[in-house]
Amino acid sequence: MSESSSERLKAAVLALYQARPVEGPPGDGGQRSVWHLSPQGAELLSFVDSEGKVQRQELTLLGEHCVWMSGVGLRTGRVEQDGAARAAASVVHPDAEPVPARLLRAALALEGYQGEDRYIQHIQRVLALARQGLVLAGGASAAAPAPAAPSVSATQAHAPAPSAVPSPPTPIRLPEIPLVDPVMLRRQKTEGLTMLIVLGLGLVLGVALLLWLI
Repeated sequence: MSESSSERLKAAVLALYQARPVEGPPGDGGQRSVWHLSPQGAELLSFVDSEGKVQRQELTLLGEHCVWMSGVGLRTGRVEQDGAARAAASVVHPDAEPVPARLLRAALALEGYQGEDRYIQHIQRVLALARQGLVLAGGASAAAPAPAAPSVSATQAHAPAPSAVPSPPTPIRLPEIPLVDPVMLRRQKTEGLTMLIVLGLGLVLGVALLLWLI
């Protein structure tokens, strides 16, 4: 994120903290909405039941969208809207899978909140637990994954015939794999399996913590 975007995010979140929540009228079953709106591009829309328990929250930060739903969990997406304020024509484009980078940015943006607004506190805790689960599972390093090099077979399969193109593109050179001692290879496989088990336990712990909060 650029310095200008970072400053915009700080201003938007600060304005969100200072925003006065607006409660909507009770709907079916006593459910009502609570809306925090920052004119700088941040928004928190919460839905609570008749007992005041949060059932769903939608957080928008400069066009990035996070949705939490009780019993379902977190989803991410992006928002197209005109201007900083929420508009009726705003369109949310959900991601096919939750994007770790979006969750991490939202968690970091709200981690400094120390106020007493229970709706902001709720989404802050949800994102903090999600961030913890990503870190334990190694998701933090996957926030901006490097592009994977194509396999040798895929490169060969799609390479143009020499006679079809006068100057074929330079093929991608894959790194050479050094010879490995068999004993060292078995040891590396064992260590790799151990790391996978640890990462799996971390992911299960993160999910369990998130479900406990729900």
